[in-house]
Order: sequence, then structure tokens, then C-alpha cells
Amino acid sequence: MKRVKKTVVYPMSEGGALSIREAKAQFSALVGRAAEGEEIVITRHGQPRAKLVPVSAEGATMRVDRDWLKSMPVLKRGLAADILVRDDRDSRG
Repeated sequence: MKRVKKTVVYPMSEGGALSIREAKAQFSALVGRAAEGEEIVITRHGQPRAKLVPVSAEGATMRVDRDWLKSMPVLKRGLAADILVRDDRDSRG
């Protein structure tokens, strides 16, 4: 017989806040709720300590400014990366 794990979701207190202990007990469920857009405040001794919020779609994409990157000077062209790092480290004393 296959066991089915039941997800316990504790009721949130006013304003979507819950204690650290409650948050630890249902972290996966809270991440799912935050991904759907809910903001969750985590408290310690009744004082807000952290907020679990969804990641914005525009902030999740990394953009590279290729023109800026091409304009950056390359020193000691042709040397392997480990040699460049070693030289840089040694030059600092």
C-alpha cells in the first residue's frame, strides 16, 4: 500500500504573517504560494523579520551589454586563465 503524504497548511495570522517555526514546517508550500504571487511575512517573537515574495519576471532575466563587453580591454592576450590569476595574485604582494 502506497502512503500519500498529506501537506499540512497552517492558517496564517493577520496580514499573511506566520512564525519561523510554522514557516519551517511548511516551507515548500509557502514557496509555492509565493510563486503564485502571495507575499508572506515571517515573524520572530511577533516581530516581522523576513518577507517571502515572488521573483519578478523582469528581474529573473540576465541581460548582457555586448557593446560594453567588447569595449573592455583584454590584458595579456593569449595566456591561460590560471596564469592570469596567478600573476594578478602575485602582483598584489
